[in-house]
Amino acid sequence: GPSIKGASGGLRRLEMGRKTAVKSVRDAQDALIAAVTNHFIAKNKAVTSLTPEAQACAMKTRRHVPPNDINIARLRQNVTSATERLHALTWDIAMRRSSCFSQALGIAITSYLTSLSDASRVQAGWADLWVRHGYLITFEGLLSAAGKELGMIEDASGGIGMLKMVSVVLISDDGSTTAAVDRVPVPHSPYVRWIQVSTSGVGSRTQYRFEVGLDPGYYNQRVPAPLLNQTPVRFYPLLYQVGVDIRQWGANQGRKISSSGGTSSAGGKSPPRSSSPELGVSSSKDVDEENMLEADDADEDGIPDNDVLIALNIEAYRGMNAYAHAISPTGNSNVEQLPVHPLLTKLYEAIRASAGKMEHSVLDHAATACARLGGGSTIFCKSGKDRTAMQVTFKAAQYINRYMEGGLTQSNDTTSSPIMTSKIYADAALMRIHGTRLPICDKNVGQSKYAFNSLQSKFMPDALKPPPSTLAGFLKGGRVFSREGGIES
Repeated sequence: GPSIKGASGGLRRLEMGRKTAVKSVRDAQDALIAAVTNHFIAKNKAVTSLTPEAQACAMKTRRHVPPNDINIARLRQNVTSATERLHALTWDIAMRRSSCFSQALGIAITSYLTSLSDASRVQAGWADLWVRHGYLITFEGLLSAAGKELGMIEDASGGIGMLKMVSVVLISDDGSTTAAVDRVPVPHSPYVRWIQVSTSGVGSRTQYRFEVGLDPGYYNQRVPAPLLNQTPVRFYPLLYQVGVDIRQWGANQGRKISSSGGTSSAGGKSPPRSSSPELGVSSSKDVDEENMLEADDADEDGIPDNDVLIALNIEAYRGMNAYAHAISPTGNSNVEQLPVHPLLTKLYEAIRASAGKMEHSVLDHAATACARLGGGSTIFCKSGKDRTAMQVTFKAAQYINRYMEGGLTQSNDTTSSPIMTSKIYADAALMRIHGTRLPICDKNVGQSKYAFNSLQSKFMPDALKPPPSTLAGFLKGGRVFSREGGIES
């Protein structure tokens, strides 16, 4: 379909490309209007020099532009072409946003209902804070900022950001009321009977009301008082991203070479970069999107954007810092420039140290902080079966050891917890070999192996290294140099 330069990639760059397309339409319209105006000005001047009879004849056609005016015909075609490109891009963005948003929404609803089913959280009084400040949910991304995965990061960021427009309402349904035509039944759940989504507002003011019809017994026994009477709870979504594969390692090494004065691809010297990001202390302002993701199409060929992960993590940190100060105020929570909340000190330092290296502890500290703030966290990568499996089993091993050794009040942070890191890694390895993750790989690709090879494994963080016996090797399924036989990158 029609496309414009600078509009490929993920949602953020598509949105920026749409701004360029809108400007192109306006410029083309202005040029056409100016040409038509000049045409009639010139025509009026010519008419005044004619005889009265000729003027009367000319007046009949003075409101029309002749089709043989080449310049105006060309400008009219420019307007048509620019408008078509804008409409095509707008449609592409709408379809992309709907696909990303629907996936993020399903994950967020599942996380919220899971937290609601956790009696310990309900008894701790988190429901009242969810009503007042929103339900905190963090998405832990494992994508690299190189190649097509950069576009996936942008798509994820766009879909997750749309969750801010969603409010969830719990409704007791005993079956006595007439079912609305747009309710979607959930036939195999003993507790959830149906779901329904309604919208209000238009454009940036669009709001989504997500209703969940619950079994009356479950509703009366398990739903806490603050969530009764159809009290809405909005989402407070955050996205943290850390590339954990060999491509991200290569991008980081390239950044180091560039910042140390290495030769750039254009043959010149790359400007030096700061060795660590400046997070600042204000959490009320968002990171400028245009500075975070430049409209550069070259990443489709594998050229990385080395700043995007840090920028996303800074943005998420600032949102989490504001949330932490809102639900757990400190002595400085009322000032305009919020300091680092005590719960987020390690996360802050991890993000500051993440420039130019694979800092997996960012995800670990983010998950720990989210749990302490009563929220839920989710994990994703490209396919949801390889890198996701490594992170899921790592977190499950943390959870088991915290429960067995000292209760769930202990930290996820392996650097501060008395739980031995080696024990967590060993338990994670057992789950990677004997748990449910390999059958998921088999269901997806027909092979009970993780799509890594031994070389890739060497460059992954220690917490995410797969057991050697589970590696697919350099070629999968015996397919040499084919798309189906490719390995996870």
